Amino acid sequence: MTNLPNTLNLINYAFVLFFGITASLCLADISFRKHRKTYLLSYLCFGIGQVIFYLVLGENRLYQWYPLLIHLPLILLIYFGLKKSIYVSMVAVLSAYLMCTPRKWVGTFVSSFFDYDPLIADAATIIVTLPLLFLVVKYMAPHIIKLKHENKTILTLFLLLPLSYYILEYAFTVYTDLMYTGGPVIIDFMDSFLVLLYFILSILTIEFSSQRNQAERENLLLNTAAAQAQKEIAQLSLADKKSSIYRHDLRHHLHFLQECIRENQLEQAMQYMKEICDDLDKIPVKKYCQDKALNLILSSYLEKATEQNIQTIVSVTATDFSRFQIPDLCSLLANALENAIHSCAEITDPNARYIRLKIYEKNHQLCINMANSYGKEPVFENDIPISHRAEHGIGVQSMISVVEKYHGIYGFFASTGEFRFQTTL
Repeated sequence: MTNLPNTLNLINYAFVLFFGITASLCLADISFRKHRKTYLLSYLCFGIGQVIFYLVLGENRLYQWYPLLIHLPLILLIYFGLKKSIYVSMVAVLSAYLMCTPRKWVGTFVSSFFDYDPLIADAATIIVTLPLLFLVVKYMAPHIIKLKHENKTILTLFLLLPLSYYILEYAFTVYTDLMYTGGPVIIDFMDSFLVLLYFILSILTIEFSSQRNQAERENLLLNTAAAQAQKEIAQLSLADKKSSIYRHDLRHHLHFLQECIRENQLEQAMQYMKEICDDLDKIPVKKYCQDKALNLILSSYLEKATEQNIQTIVSVTATDFSRFQIPDLCSLLANALENAIHSCAEITDPNARYIRLKIYEKNHQLCINMANSYGKEPVFENDIPISHRAEHGIGVQSMISVVEKYHGIYGFFASTGEFRFQTTL
């Protein structure tokens, strides 16, 4: 019986080592099926090392040196040997250590019914090890593994809690006994620290969540605008194709009209010419630049401006659009022109309506300058034009998203009846 406490104690150390290594490797996304040798060698090497340290240093010294003898080598093994990032390595090992706490608590709780008998505590912790390890591997590991896709900021934030707990645990229970003898000061400190850590993590989590939601909204906006631009390009391309067909078939049309006139079928000839003219009027495409998609967008919106008696002055000298996704540029110009047309349409005097657009290259950057007259004074908020009407203001946000996507700069200005939009990409 005299050796039973020591035997159980050694078995408990073996189980906690088995729990820690298995949980750490699983949380670092190291599958047992693919890395059986790694698991077995880790059990063997760390197990032999722990026995030697236990016999040479004794239990108390082993517990105090555990961070350097077990935890640090395990982190280095995952980082150097298994090629995981240092953040993932530390999160895995410290999280595994954190999960040892409920294991220890179960032993303490069960032993409390037996006058805190250490034999009962060791036996309870040994028994609960495998069920707890199953829960960690089955339900916790799949979520921790996803951290490998996060950036360093998120990983640092997630590392903060287990690292803080690790430091406090060793400071107050291993290297000192302040947790048990410090009285109200230590208890209040722990309470204050947990509350402060909770608010820090909550604030940072809310901030990161807000940034991610904003990015998702902007991405959705860009995708919607790009899809709309592609749809318009497809429609205009079809119109351009039809126009080419009409020009190609002009000889056949003239031949048909010649036959009608020869046979004195003037009414049929007039009706045929009217149909051809109507179809051609539906597909006006004027050439503004070399890029076909951009040219179709410009042609479409500037034709709309002309239909509303808006004078347009356009200069496109830029030729290199290879750095950009054309749907993004189409979306940017379409929204800018649509807003300009809407502003000009509110002016009662047709002679005061105008849109000036200049697209040029300077210092290997694409510059877009647009100016238009307006009838109603625009409202700005943080130097951004806004609208409180339903389904308005989205175009401006889409324009800003495109500019920021290419790390460009932009500006909106309004003075003396003229609104200006300028951007450099």
